[in-house]
Amino acid sequence: MEKHVSQGKLGRRQFAGRAAATVGVSLLAPPGLALAAGKGPEICEPVGPLSLPEGVPLTPGVVADQRARKPIFLAGANAGHAAHAIAEVLFWTDIMMEHALFMALLMPGDSLRAARNEARQFQVLFAQHFVSARDNHYRDDELYPLLAATRSSVLELIEYKRRMQRAQEAGTLKSLVWPLFFDHIAREAERFAARLELHATGFAALQRDEVRAFWTRIMAEHLEFIAHLLDPQERALVEQANARADTLYQANTQLVASGQLAMMADDVIDFKTAAEQGIETGQIKSIIDPSLADHVLREAVRFSDEIRRAQ
Repeated sequence: MEKHVSQGKLGRRQFAGRAAATVGVSLLAPPGLALAAGKGPEICEPVGPLSLPEGVPLTPGVVADQRARKPIFLAGANAGHAAHAIAEVLFWTDIMMEHALFMALLMPGDSLRAARNEARQFQVLFAQHFVSARDNHYRDDELYPLLAATRSSVLELIEYKRRMQRAQEAGTLKSLVWPLFFDHIAREAERFAARLELHATGFAALQRDEVRAFWTRIMAEHLEFIAHLLDPQERALVEQANARADTLYQANTQLVASGQLAMMADDVIDFKTAAEQGIETGQIKSIIDPSLADHVLREAVRFSDEIRRAQ
């Protein structure tokens, strides 16, 4: 797999142009982006969800779960390999695009312009990967170029995230991004790259222990992030978030039955759904942007889906 991916590797600028030509989309077209003509990615801002355009069907077997503000793309019942691979690409390229957005937003000021612009380039790139996977129907024997090109971009993004993490920890990068957040989103990208490699082999069945170990830690850290971004006066919610995080950390190091993990996932979904609604309506005081609340909710739905499909 590694040999084939390296042979098909595309740089960010190469892929951006090729993707636009392939799917017939300009950078103004995806509803998740607004990029003024002739301008650089510095002014790229989100303007809406990357949803399915009217009349454009998904790859057969891919379904759009509507439990969040943005659709959550999952493989439906009895879906084939192509549907599972495309659903995973759609889910994670959307997540990677938002990681780039959040990093850019948390790097204010002229001194961080270069690092912020690099994040913006990744935002555009992963939006284009998303559009390519969304708007084209793929058979099993047509997946490889998409998987290889996407994985190449993910590896570049991992390098960027780890580089920013090291700089933040060393004090040479003075952004508003926690070192743990850099590490958290790098681990998500590393797992996505590994899943793309598995999909390219045609054998990407989910293993319950791997799903448990990955997602319980991710969910626990989400809850800690929420606790630290809530207004200090939201003491009850802070305590609830930290208590749930402790439970998930325990599940991360212990063998837990699938049914119990599914219940934990459902509890996190309920907590995040209520938090997102409270943040959106102003009933919960915080510095959490609704798009970030939606982001972590969609990941909780993915956790629930994976633990129910894991072997």
